[in-house]
Amino acid sequence: TTYGRPQYIIELGSSQGGGAVWLASMLKLFEIPGKVITIDLPLEQAYWLTKRRAVEAARRLKVEKLIDWNYVADGSKNKKVRDKVARLCQKGPCMVISDSNHDYEHTYHEIEWYAKHVGVGQYIVVEDTNIYGWSGWLNINDPNQDGKRKGPMEAANDFELSHMADFIRTDWCAK
Repeated sequence: TTYGRPQYIIELGSSQGGGAVWLASMLKLFEIPGKVITIDLPLEQAYWLTKRRAVEAARRLKVEKLIDWNYVADGSKNKKVRDKVARLCQKGPCMVISDSNHDYEHTYHEIEWYAKHVGVGQYIVVEDTNIYGWSGWLNINDPNQDGKRKGPMEAANDFELSHMADFIRTDWCAK
């Protein structure tokens, strides 16, 4: 069965690549024939990004062939990478992990576009939904100047309300 066993894991907001290495390691461990498709801003655009350590870890763990690195202009909005995701998700079941820009608008539109490629029995995961629950945390993408405090959780909630016929919410990771 392919329920919960995606052929492709689409990781939006790959940062320095550690998550991709872990996901690829899980594919290998559970003998799932698949691939992690990482998507983020180009390394030269996002000065804090360097995938050097992740690439080396992937090589040591022998999972480098399970990762397709995509550091591209406009990140998850890049047309070529979106076309690639659409093609891959027609070939096999896909799950999506949204962990890029934590702004409400970006997150909502990102999950809105990528959700249509999530296969039946697969997941769309929205990361960092508790950013306003962290004491002292300031979401750099929403400096809360207008007091709205809207980020990934609010985007996920609004997405859920408008897609109830297609998705079932699970909070099995919540405390």
